[in-house]
Amino acid sequence: GATPQAGNSSWKKLLDSSYMAEPNVCVNHGNGTDCGQEDFMSGNNAYQAVTDIAGGVVGGGAQLCDIANSQDESIVQFYSEVLAFAFFTSGNAGEAADKSMLPVPFVLLGARRYVRGLSGEWDKGTCGKVLSRDWLNEEILQHRVGTEINGNPVMLAASSFVAVASECSTCLAGSACNMSETINNQCDNQRRHLEEDLEKWYVAFEPTMYMAPVQEAFRRVVKRIGTGPWGAGVWYGDSQQYFLATWLATTLLKNIKLDYHVYRRFCENPHNQCFVLGRHGCAACIADEDEIDKVRSPASAEYCGRQSLYDMVSRFKGQPASQLYRALREIAGPPIQVFDLLASTF
Repeated sequence: GATPQAGNSSWKKLLDSSYMAEPNVCVNHGNGTDCGQEDFMSGNNAYQAVTDIAGGVVGGGAQLCDIANSQDESIVQFYSEVLAFAFFTSGNAGEAADKSMLPVPFVLLGARRYVRGLSGEWDKGTCGKVLSRDWLNEEILQHRVGTEINGNPVMLAASSFVAVASECSTCLAGSACNMSETINNQCDNQRRHLEEDLEKWYVAFEPTMYMAPVQEAFRRVVKRIGTGPWGAGVWYGDSQQYFLATWLATTLLKNIKLDYHVYRRFCENPHNQCFVLGRHGCAACIADEDEIDKVRSPASAEYCGRQSLYDMVSRFKGQPASQLYRALREIAGPPIQVFDLLASTF
């Protein structure tokens, strides 16, 4: 396990020399995806880093005690090595969470999912469910990779767990926006922390940001990044803005690809991610709800734009990263969705 050094603006030097690499978009349909991968949280995709959509610490407000309606609080219950690693923190029982729990960003190379029942889809109020019997993950990833740590040869599972926090959009917005506005990507504050988010993502996934002894192991183990709506969960960011931010930041990394997973009802902020589908399915995605969701999410098809993440990939792939960076830095505010604004400009 390791934490990177403090962030800086070194990533900006890569914007002109980096070109937008096409991401792998995976739409989750209940028991499978349309891209051939398993749910990114399964940990069963070789060489893929599982993104913990974290808060200030690994495990969040649940204090490592139970699953919840947030991915960060739940995922540690299924990745037993991460849960065990928390016992090596320097804090004592009874201390504040920021002292007694693992800080973010944090990476655990070779981490695997030992417990069954984890999914990104909304399941009666929680992210996943710990089964009362047959809970052991019998399909645990078997891929191994040889590498070095501090000059010593080791064998690691070809998987990893990376906890990284975004900016908290709803915290920054304060009383400027209500919940309906944030869930429908209608809050201007959601679009005003691009650079902070790019830096957080880059620092968490760039091998050279870590201590020299683990850099080669990081390069060997992490070839892909699996994520869902990072930034647009219970911190209520703009799902369109955050797709573009994670794609842009991943482009600045060498030899690492992005696997972006889309859910009709992610276990955090269900239906907000529908907005990345545009005319390709946003309205149908929002309409696909049950009685619980009607209470939880005020997402409205009224705000579905025309442009989708597929349109954005087609428009920007192969272009200098600096082009998308400048466009997002200068993006106008609502009511027009981010993708539609970009389509009218480029």
